[in-house]
Amino acid sequence: MPFRRFRFLRSLVGLFITLLLFLFIYQSINLGQDRSVRMAPLQLLPAQKISLARNVNDQKNMPSNMTVHLVVVACAGKSENILPEALTMMKSAVLFTESLLHIHVFTTNLQNKFEEEVSSWPKSVQNKFKMTVRSLQYPLEGELLEEMMNWWGPCASFRLFLPTVMADVDSVLYVDTDVIFLGAVEEIWQHFYLFNELQVGALAPRVGWDFKVNPNNPNFIEMPGGKFTQVNSGVFLMNLTRMRQVIFKTDESLSKKLSPWNKDLFIPLYRLGIKDMYGDQNLINTVFHYNPERLYYLPCKYNYHHKFCFDGYRERFCDSAEKEGAFVVHGNANTYYNNYAPAFKAANDAMRQYNFEEDIKKYLLKEMENNLRNPSVENHLHCGNKSNIFLQTLTRSINSKFSR
Repeated sequence: MPFRRFRFLRSLVGLFITLLLFLFIYQSINLGQDRSVRMAPLQLLPAQKISLARNVNDQKNMPSNMTVHLVVVACAGKSENILPEALTMMKSAVLFTESLLHIHVFTTNLQNKFEEEVSSWPKSVQNKFKMTVRSLQYPLEGELLEEMMNWWGPCASFRLFLPTVMADVDSVLYVDTDVIFLGAVEEIWQHFYLFNELQVGALAPRVGWDFKVNPNNPNFIEMPGGKFTQVNSGVFLMNLTRMRQVIFKTDESLSKKLSPWNKDLFIPLYRLGIKDMYGDQNLINTVFHYNPERLYYLPCKYNYHHKFCFDGYRERFCDSAEKEGAFVVHGNANTYYNNYAPAFKAANDAMRQYNFEEDIKKYLLKEMENNLRNPSVENHLHCGNKSNIFLQTLTRSINSKFSR
């Protein structure tokens, strides 16, 4: 009898343990499913929980296995500089990154050239990033395709269509070919985590320009506080997932319905305002004119161009660059090649000529400093006496990464 009671108790204990094990497995599966539902491809924090004053260099916000998707569009046209420009940009991005970097190159006729040039880089450099060279295909047809492909510059308008053609990617950093990074690209990527729940993209505004314009002028965007500005689209953080949502307003004369960021939004606006547009940058400004709440303003040091230093008017200076140094140098208006603002040519020449030598202080930092300190550059009317703006971030980046 005691033996039977013992067997009965042992069976009860076994049944109880089995039941606990079943409940544990069931809960684990449900938690895993729930977690996968809650996690977006890129976790963005609500605006009320984060401040722009927060140190964006704090890497705690970023997943350790995060991939930075960098996009560039490069089509050979009248300029022979597109390929070397894009390669110099890529070189500068690779130099300081410590994240997984995936560079997407869209081109029509330079696929082999890109692959050949990058294959000549040291293996240690090639191992730091992944490059995908894609054939450039507009989601358009007929005359409209030809018109868009050649608007302003060869393929320049293609960035408008990235949410459509990169349907499998959540977020990207688009840059023009004529930019160079002076620090780790992931620092800019950090700004995705400062977006509020409405914002879809980040661009740097023009500063110091008190535009007295009609509030209905579609080429200008109303900023918080009531002032109007324009943005430069050469450095563009794009949350493609959000852009694909049906959230964008347009001119009421065209439609009162919301639209995703696609050709159905752009083309009617393009037709409506073409006489006042000189390129797709105007169209981007127009979209954000009607949707100002969707735009996050990047500090201007992430898109530093000659308009910030071409005269002595203090109000037009880029304060973030004056205080902390330029982080991305943008050679728009052909300033890498002409003598309008030679400091930009001086900086780009040094980066372009650097060939991954081991002594980066000697072959990059010192070369750039020598170029910038040249009296013909330092004393120039446009952007002279600005050497420290170009050198500050580069010096900090080199000391941080290569002096360990």
